[in-house]
Parts: sequence; C-alpha cells; structure tokens
Amino acid sequence: MDEDTLQRFESKIDKTDDCWLWMSSKDLDGYGKITINNKQFFAHRVFYVLYNGPIPDGMVVRHKCRNKCVNPEHLEIGTQAENMKDKVRDGTSNRGERNATAKLTADKVLEIRRRSNELQSDLAKEFGVADQTISEIINRHTWKHI
Repeated sequence: MDEDTLQRFESKIDKTDDCWLWMSSKDLDGYGKITINNKQFFAHRVFYVLYNGPIPDGMVVRHKCRNKCVNPEHLEIGTQAENMKDKVRDGTSNRGERNATAKLTADKVLEIRRRSNELQSDLAKEFGVADQTISEIINRHTWKHI
C-alpha cells in the first residue's frame, strides 16, 4: 500500500487517548469499511495487516476493546468461536431478541418454558413459530442464554 493511501485512511481516524475510532463508512453493525481497488474490506482487518502482518488462514481479527476501533494494539488474532464469545461477553451479540429475524422475546421464551406441559403444537400456533422451535426452546437447544 502506498503512503498516500495510508495517509488517506489515517485521516479518517479520530485518535482518542486509547482508541482509534473509524469516522468514515461503516456497515450496519458499526464496523468501519475501507474500499481498496473497488473492493470493500473491514477497516480493523486492514489496520491489523498494516501494523501487525498477515492474518493466518481460518482466523479472524478480534477487538480487545468494545469500541470497534482500528487501533492495532486493540486488535488480536483468534478463532471465530472466540470472537462469538467476545460478542456475548461484551453484549454485542445479536442472539435472542436482538436478532433482526427473531419472532420471540426473552419473556415469551420464558413463558413457553413455563408452559412446557402443554402441547407443543398448540404453543407453536399461539406464538407463531414452528413446532420444532418450541421443542428446541423447551429442551434448551436454542435461547440457551436465558
């Protein structure tokens, strides 16, 4: 990457005492986006590579802070499973009712579990979900976090 491109990227950062906040284009989840040669990349991944080197195959770049910043000191390599645990720990996971496609709320899931002695097909009709969904909730295969 040439010096002009690096300066252009760095001009889009607000460097606080600790974090480097991306002030340009972001995706719907708030992660910075950078366009290089008409292709989009996550800003934190680009800055990781620029300052720390290549990302090993099968690995992801994790944020040590909760700010989705691009400070290379706040980024580390890890597995996707570790990254998902980070999201749960930080409260940024889209599990449960935070998921845009969720039909149920935590309160409704708890009600379904309280009423687990009823016919699952009746519960499914009442809550507008599939019988299998009711079974998975009751048996804690889904909505495990509540």
